[in-house]
Amino acid sequence: MTVIALLCAIVPTVMYSMGVTPILRNAVGVALTPLQKLFNNATDAVDGFAAYFYKFDELVEENEALKQEVAELKNQIYDASELERMYEWMADYIEVKIPHTDYKFLAATVTGHESGNYSKVLNLDVGSSAGVRLNMPVLTFEGIVGRVTEVGLNWAKVTTIVESNSSIGAYVERTNDAGVCTGRFDLSSEGLMEMNYLPADSDVKVGDRILTTGFGSVYPRGLVVGYVESVEINPYTRGLTVYVKCSTDFSALSNVMVVTSFDTTAISPSEKTKN
Repeated sequence: MTVIALLCAIVPTVMYSMGVTPILRNAVGVALTPLQKLFNNATDAVDGFAAYFYKFDELVEENEALKQEVAELKNQIYDASELERMYEWMADYIEVKIPHTDYKFLAATVTGHESGNYSKVLNLDVGSSAGVRLNMPVLTFEGIVGRVTEVGLNWAKVTTIVESNSSIGAYVERTNDAGVCTGRFDLSSEGLMEMNYLPADSDVKVGDRILTTGFGSVYPRGLVVGYVESVEINPYTRGLTVYVKCSTDFSALSNVMVVTSFDTTAISPSEKTKN
């Protein structure tokens, strides 16, 4: 391109100085004009090519800036979601704490689920260093989760109430009839417990709320176990067999409360209301 440019500039001058006739100069001009046009087009192409890469660099920089802005917005959304979750957790904590002023709570995060053939266990991120001890009850604002069955320095394992060897003294809130809720292997996957030893003439009905009696000192009185899902007559004992749907969804738990101490003589909020 440089050579062509020099020819286009020098050749006419040389020919003029040599006294070339106008016809010959015209012929040379005719011959060089396409070359000049080609040169100009090539120059424009090079300028456009350079401009493309210049704008490409601008686009790359703009894209990186947009990526960073999107990342910052995602972080803001995540922080907002975490704050919302924390506020919800605090609201749930207060909802449980207000009627149970004698409870002392320790907040814990569920770090894992262990579901085997014979048990359902949750792993927590708190342990003996935080004051967790064996058999401490664990709950959410919805109701009972289970009890602490293993403790490490900074971890604990909780066996849920649907586990097959679980047994809880419970009563029907509406009728005050007492019985025992037990876990059964064939019911655990459905979040169900079996309630037995109710009076044969008990008026228990589907939808009744089942609460803990407080007997045995593992669970305080008045905690929600669940709600009656069905009532059947045992064909052998002619007594009532009640199936209770646990109020807590164990598979979806992320935060729980460990009850580190409570008043064993305290009555439940529902009984306070009746009194």
